[in-house]
Order: sequence, then structure tokens, then C-alpha cells
Amino acid sequence: MVHLGDITKIHGYDAPAVDCIIGGSPCQDLSIAGKRAGLQGERSGLFMEQIRIIKEMRERDKSTGRTGQYVRPRYMVWENVPGAFSSHKGSDFAAVLEETIHIIEPEAPPIPVPKKGWPKSGCLMGTEWSLAWRVFDAQFWGVPQRRKRIALVADFGGESAPEILFERNGLSWNPDKSRSEGKTIEESTQNRSAGNNRMATTRADAYTLKIRSGCAGGGKGALVQTEKAGTLSTRQDQTLFQLVAESTFCISGNTVDRATNQNGTGVMENSSFTVNTVDRHAVAYSIMTPVVFDARGNGDGTTVPTITGDHESRITDYTAIAVDIYNGTITGDKAASLTCKSIGSHSGPKVIEKIIHWIVRRLTPLECERLQGFPDGWTDIGEWVDSKGRKRKSKDGPRYKALGNSIALPPWKWVLKRLSAQYERDATMASLFDGIGGFPLIWEQLNGKGSCLWASEVEEFPIAVTRIHFPEKAGENNG
Repeated sequence: MVHLGDITKIHGYDAPAVDCIIGGSPCQDLSIAGKRAGLQGERSGLFMEQIRIIKEMRERDKSTGRTGQYVRPRYMVWENVPGAFSSHKGSDFAAVLEETIHIIEPEAPPIPVPKKGWPKSGCLMGTEWSLAWRVFDAQFWGVPQRRKRIALVADFGGESAPEILFERNGLSWNPDKSRSEGKTIEESTQNRSAGNNRMATTRADAYTLKIRSGCAGGGKGALVQTEKAGTLSTRQDQTLFQLVAESTFCISGNTVDRATNQNGTGVMENSSFTVNTVDRHAVAYSIMTPVVFDARGNGDGTTVPTITGDHESRITDYTAIAVDIYNGTITGDKAASLTCKSIGSHSGPKVIEKIIHWIVRRLTPLECERLQGFPDGWTDIGEWVDSKGRKRKSKDGPRYKALGNSIALPPWKWVLKRLSAQYERDATMASLFDGIGGFPLIWEQLNGKGSCLWASEVEEFPIAVTRIHFPEKAGENNG
């Protein structure tokens, strides 16, 4: 893949022609968390450079005799934040639609802003083109992150844009249908393959607690066994129980670090807030300290008691439970009723306790990679060299920023797979505002290595990341 650098210095007449150009122009001027400068802003205004390059490339391709759907690029994909719908009272998104349509139909009339604001999905059709948009939330594609983004697809040679972005009712993999039926995130993604095949439905292990283990003549083997029972005998009571994991809570980074909180209470169970370049989200989770007592309740809670014929020693890190020694039953957090019945030389119930400690910590760069759907260590590139030849050490700060600027891969893989299906061959692509190569990674998974021909990026660290994963081949050039 050729790395062309600054988008403002790229000329579509010279850049290698591709089937599809993908770009998520900077969103800072469109986001509700920013100053809302809109498309007139210095960063989000770079969208017009994307439009310019596509026009120039298509004009060059037409000059070679290509017509209709064969003019390249046929497709444009645009990614951005939902704040684009409300930027400048909706006029900025109208401008995005108008400028995109003018690529294929320069005389098209202006697009009016709907009185009730822009819907989360829609499409526009012309005689030779189609355009569709839709808001996706990454949490419904198998990643535990609440991340909403606009996906806009333009087909300059046909009517396939709505076919790419929308599903027919009843088709599998329809997240909207799943949500309407009241399914949870886990239920709606249970049978899907997304991200890096990391998604799996978890379950708690089952444990067997052997009551008489450790007593004189009380049998052999482990006190606690996983997923299987100990050898049954007439003198061994066994109790089956299951560990239940405590919930994990995500804490929004701007709850403490920033004055303006866009995330409500700043706490959400089992799903991360949107990863961005500023906030360092945290997680809070519990750990259970192993507590050890013998059957009589002797011990300091951390040291295994001496095993004797008179003690039924056991260890657990389970939640607070009470085990009836004689009957082998668990009564929860309350002790069982005292009786005169005994096993060995003592009587009464055994109480197993727990101590819970809560840990609050920042998300690690590795966890942010997984939240975005990247392979583990994608941004962990070690020592790297910047454009001035200076050696840089890998630090967490640039990794957090680059990942926050990137895309969540799973929903986009779904979109690009449907787009690639429009071709009977491997299609080619160029990535604008490339970041750390999220779109090229997806595209080459679908269309083969080397199918992403070139990319544009100006940030030093993301360029270093993409050069590691998408090195330029000998003989490649920018023309």
C-alpha cells in the first residue's frame, strides 16, 4: 500500500484509480462535544477534499473511455458521528448529501432539511446513482462498546447503495429486528462471528464440594472439583454449586477528568462508553479473596487449617454460603439450623464466607484495541521512526489517541462485505483519513492482500502503525 500523506496534496488525476474510496473525515467540528464549527471548520471541512479527489479521479477515468458503472471510483463510503445530523441545524448533513450527489449529477437541486430533523436512516435515488445512510451502534456487532456512527454509501453507477446498507425483514443478522423483539445484546450477537472471533457466550463453571474430604476415613481426592463429581460413596455427601460472576461497570473518563459530561451518570454495566481521543475510561470490578476455615469455623481466613480426623477443611472463593454438613445442602447467606446430628465428633453447619474487594482501573491500550475490534497488539509497534528520522519509543498516550480516532471494525466489516459482493472479482480501495488502517484491514480480509492500493494520513504515529502492517512494496509509487 502506498502512503500518500496529506490529503490536500493528493491529486485524483495522478493517484492510482480504485473501485471504492473510503473516508471518515475528521468529526471534531461536527460532534456535539466540540465547538460545532461544522463543515466550515478546519478539520471537518476536509470532507470537501474527499469530494475533490473523487471528481478528479472519475474525470481522468472517463477520459480513457470508461462509461457508466465502469468509471472509477464507483463507490464512496463516508463515516462520521451522528452529530453531523444536527450540525448547523441540519444544513451540514444536507451539504454532505448535495456534494456527494454533485459528483455524478452536477445540476442536482438542493437537498432540503427535514422539518423534524434528519432520520437515522434514509436513501436518495437518481437515474444513474443511489445514496443511502444509516446509523450503526457497534455494541450490536459483538463488541462491548456503545459507539454510534453514520455509515453513508454512494453508488455512482447503479442502485445498490440501499441494498448494501439495509436488510430485508426476516433476514438473519438484522440487529434492528433483534432489538425490536426485546433481545439483549448478548442474545442478539450470540451466534455471530465478529471482531477477531473473540466473541463468545460465557458461562459459569460448575463445582462439586466433597463434604467429608479430609476427615479420617473420609475418602480421597480433591475437596473441590470442577465440572465433575468425586467418587460417590455412602459416607460422602457432595454439594454442587456454581460461581456467579459479579458485574463489571464501565466508568466514563469524563466523569472525573472533564467538566462537561456527555454520558449521563458516567456509569454503565458491562458495556464501555465510546472510546475517544480524550477520555480515559475506567472499569470497576470485584475480586473475591479466598477465605479458609475448617468445619468448626477455626482459622484466620487466609491460612489452610491443619487437616485432622476431626476437621473437614475446605477452601472456597465463592460468595457467602452456608453448607449443612449432615445434609449437604446450601442455604445461601444464612446458616442452616443447628441439630444434634453429627458427622465425626462434631456437629452443626459450616459457614463459608467471602470478602469482596473492588478495583477501579483505567482501560489498557490492549482493551481499547479489543473494544474497537482490532487484533491484539495492533498499535504496540515498539520503537518507531517519525518523518524527520527521529526514533520514538512506544507509549500508551499515542495508542489511546489513535484508537479513539479509529473505527469499530465489526459493523464496517458487515458493510464492506456487502459492498464487495457487488463485484465478481477482488475490488480495490483507497483509504482517506486512514488513521491506523482499520478500513484497509477489513478490505484486505475481504478482497485479498494488496487490494488496498493507497492511503492518506498526516498523524505521525498512525502512519508508523500502518507502515508496519501495510508496507510499501518495491516499485510502488504514487502515480
